[in-house]
Amino acid sequence: MTNAWAGLSDQIAAAVARAAESVVQVHGHRRPAAGVVFAEHLILTPAAVDDDTVAVHTGEGATVEGAVLGRIGNMGLTVVRVEGLGRPALEPGPEPRPGHLAVAVGRTWSGGVMASLAPISVVGGPLRTGRASALDRVIRIQQAPHGALTGGALVDANGDALGIITSMAIRGTTVVIPASIAWPGASRAAAEGGIRQGYLGVSSLAVAIPERQRGGRSQGFGLLVSQVASGSPAESGGLLVGDMIVAFDGETVQEPEELVTRLRGNRLGKAVPITVVRGIGVQDVTVTVGERPRG
Repeated sequence: MTNAWAGLSDQIAAAVARAAESVVQVHGHRRPAAGVVFAEHLILTPAAVDDDTVAVHTGEGATVEGAVLGRIGNMGLTVVRVEGLGRPALEPGPEPRPGHLAVAVGRTWSGGVMASLAPISVVGGPLRTGRASALDRVIRIQQAPHGALTGGALVDANGDALGIITSMAIRGTTVVIPASIAWPGASRAAAEGGIRQGYLGVSSLAVAIPERQRGGRSQGFGLLVSQVASGSPAESGGLLVGDMIVAFDGETVQEPEELVTRLRGNRLGKAVPITVVRGIGVQDVTVTVGERPRG
């Protein structure tokens, strides 16, 4: 082994050892998954959790009880609190770029550390994660989903967190939620018992806008409103089936995912202008954003 290769190998091993201190295993109602300590006493995990408590294996033969604080619906993650956990929080690292070499760090079912080199192939978004949820940005790594790595940390050469590994896969790559998104979201979920998601009460699909209906706009696509829920904020604000949404609060929208990502907690309860194409004209409709029911 050459000195350069030995040095790189040692650096990777050191990064894994550092990250492993903050990676645990969480046993929920069904299949276990790894989890990452993102703040004092707090763990973030994609483990399927149906109860108020979970078992957390620290990797040293110890099993402790964790209290479920809340779920982050658009991320598919759960926040767990363990008093006296005694594990360091994994600090976020700088934003990665495609081509960067990262390491996936997880825990096996027996509590051992598992690590795998994971080149970063894509950094981008948004990514739709449900009928009414999306992520602004995700990382995709050249690593097939693996049970021991799911819920683990993706780290850089210094052992700093780039994100949390999910079980989602796209074209042979595994989806990682960036630490810059997951860590703040988890902190809010811990404080609020979950992430608040804005709600309009419409179903929509992306369509091309006929040139004669654009009203001088260059935008070629919008969202055709196919359904308006009874009693919803959209109905109260005057949105109609057949309207084509082209902007939300002054920001262009051309895909359902873009509308979902704009319905964030800081807009809850606010009256927001929604620009629509109606007939051959363009007009603004003001809708007060509601909160999507949880569960």
